[in-house]
Amino acid sequence: MDVQNKSEHEPLVSVVVPSYNHEVYIEECILSIVNQTYKNIEVIVLDDGSTDHSREILQRLQKQYGFILEFQENQGVAKTMNRLFGMTHGKYVTGSASDDFLMTDKIEKQVRFLEANPEYDMVFGKVYFVDEKSKIIEGFRIFEPFDEPVKYIPFDLLIQNNRIPAPTMTVRRNIWEKVGGYDESAIIEDFDLWLKIAYNGKIAYLNDYFAYYRWHLKNASAQFYKIDIATWKLVYSWKDKMSPALAKKTLARRDSVTFCLLARNYKKESLKYLKINHSYLDSFMIKNFLKGFIKLLFSWKI
Repeated sequence: MDVQNKSEHEPLVSVVVPSYNHEVYIEECILSIVNQTYKNIEVIVLDDGSTDHSREILQRLQKQYGFILEFQENQGVAKTMNRLFGMTHGKYVTGSASDDFLMTDKIEKQVRFLEANPEYDMVFGKVYFVDEKSKIIEGFRIFEPFDEPVKYIPFDLLIQNNRIPAPTMTVRRNIWEKVGGYDESAIIEDFDLWLKIAYNGKIAYLNDYFAYYRWHLKNASAQFYKIDIATWKLVYSWKDKMSPALAKKTLARRDSVTFCLLARNYKKESLKYLKINHSYLDSFMIKNFLKGFIKLLFSWKI
């Protein structure tokens, strides 16, 4: 199968995969890409120093499907993604973590939208959460969807609540270059990139499912903790680029959210974010404080 079959009427899309220790899932990920209904794609896989059998699996798949495959010593996600983007040639770039996988019409639908709406630099949508056996986890979601069929996502909205699942996005390559790529010092490099794109361009939400996001239930609590703290730090790092009114609202709300999220399992740590002396207060914050206090006082499940 030639996954780089070219058409003069279709823009080239680069599909990047940072691979790391996902021998159980990597084949499902690759197959979801090479079987896309949109055919003018280049597939680039970079293994970031896997110590399991990912290398052998990727080499077998590369022989069958002819995608670009390289290996490196472990560098971390952000450095790996910057190197992957630097290897691309497409007008658009999309991709998947090596344990996630895409819906087969993802690229076709998103390219169609971006070609018809050149004012947008990036598009994303909804994601199904799946367990270790690729079964959809019913009723579970982290990224709240929007109701509108298409919605413009301005910076002011995004920095208050990140609703972008990484495997659902497709971005114009030139906006990635414009904003300087991924911040290799960032802990949640995806959200940082989304914010830079929203600050310098335009992001659209499409009310459709585009990917399957692997949720590893065994380490869910630790993931939540790391993401909550990293999100707080990232939002605060943008305070000088926000308007005074937006900063006042966003930083106050972020403290209340972080307190509420940590209050059940990380009680001592949550108290660092229990700041009730903000000059901004609204019903959203009051609800978070109340829910957080209930968790703090009455919930002791780890």
